Amino acid sequence: MSKPRGAPALLAACLAVAAILALPGGARAQLPERPVRIIVPFAPGGTSDIVARLLAQGAAPHLPAGAVVENKPGAAGNIGTAEVARAAPDGTVLVQCTIGTCAANPSLYAQPGYDLERSFAPVILTGAVRNVMVVRPGLPARDLAAVLELAKRPDGLSFGSSGVGASNHLTPELLRGRLGLHWVHVPYRGSGPAITDLIGGRIDVFFDNLPSILPHIRAGSVRAIAAVSDRRIPELPEVPSFAEAGLPGIVIDSWFGFMAPAGTPPATVVQLNAAFNKALQEPSIRHRLEEAAVVPLGGPPQRMAEHVRSETARWGEVIRANSIRAE
Repeated sequence: MSKPRGAPALLAACLAVAAILALPGGARAQLPERPVRIIVPFAPGGTSDIVARLLAQGAAPHLPAGAVVENKPGAAGNIGTAEVARAAPDGTVLVQCTIGTCAANPSLYAQPGYDLERSFAPVILTGAVRNVMVVRPGLPARDLAAVLELAKRPDGLSFGSSGVGASNHLTPELLRGRLGLHWVHVPYRGSGPAITDLIGGRIDVFFDNLPSILPHIRAGSVRAIAAVSDRRIPELPEVPSFAEAGLPGIVIDSWFGFMAPAGTPPATVVQLNAAFNKALQEPSIRHRLEEAAVVPLGGPPQRMAEHVRSETARWGEVIRANSIRAE
């Protein structure tokens, strides 16, 4: 994930808004007097859900009838995402886009139910987070080397994910191929259920987004092993990175953004983009995002479009090189 461009990106978005507002009234699209539905294609409790709800709250005063979040999990995010692809392009339905649904799934599934280029209109890139490797409390391993040693044994370990193709699935699969690990993938419909089973000792390892796992680390209900990064995470200064543990190059940033159905009028996209950029600039929303270890991003729709294209190419190559398949 590139660093936020901050003011320049926001300025570009504002200029786009100004250009639309300068058009004659008949040339401007207006959002209907209905709440904007943000479909999160995962179960409640994960980082995707947290980010969507904060942005819905922050954007509500800038939308005709506010915004609501609906969780529609299933098929690694494909069910909820495909529903938005089929929705009316009037600006009242958006999908929460993630590294899984908008970067990995197009390469994992022959027919995910949508086509990124043809089914959606990018709206905004909202935020990014780091990932951290955690283990169940009773696992007899205190550091990364010990966990990997257990995973190399014939009986191996189990690792959970928030769905096939999510960052917490791709990362351990990369490690499996690189290190010859013997571990079993247990997919869930979101981070929340996976965390519950990790705490309960039903899975051994989980690579989660920092915002959703940080409270459980601080509570001592799971144990942090390593930051999936080339450096330590500020919120967990005592936890070493993968690079420090001798495994450089294991750097995975998860990211989030909103997409509208293809055919949504450009002026409507700009109107939505402006509302969510305002939310990202609201001090209380920024503070809560940063408290949750989410880096606020924002900017014009083009930034989201470019990022999705780049990430789709990157993860498509990883999936093919490591022969990762949807289960």
